[in-house]
Amino acid sequence: MNLIDGLNIEYIHVLDRELEAKMNLTQFHDQTFGYLHGGATIAFGETITGYASLQKINKDQVAVGQTITANHMKAKKIEGYIIAKGKLIHVGKTSHVWSVEMFDENNVLISFMTVTNAIIKSNKDNPFGKER
Repeated sequence: MNLIDGLNIEYIHVLDRELEAKMNLTQFHDQTFGYLHGGATIAFGETITGYASLQKINKDQVAVGQTITANHMKAKKIEGYIIAKGKLIHVGKTSHVWSVEMFDENNVLISFMTVTNAIIKSNKDNPFGKER
């Protein structure tokens, strides 16, 4: 199992400039005190925005996390799930910038983040990318 598999992500939709995904919480996400680990939340945000960016670039390119700024608003017990709602706020030739809000199952804001993905040449074909 790798990190992405362990995060337990379900994509709800990925549209042109927005995305929505769900992370079902398990002991994998625990920070040892029964609460969601902030690093798991950040990894969730980077993973889903990276996946969405991959669909907007060419097959010979890849999107990689460059900068993440996160604010955790409320502690979340390791139960249920969180929903991430993202908006693409900048599309450049070499970067994409996303804003992401994460909510619990009661629609309470848990975390807010901004993710910048660098768009770089890839050694492998991007299976989600566009033909040139």
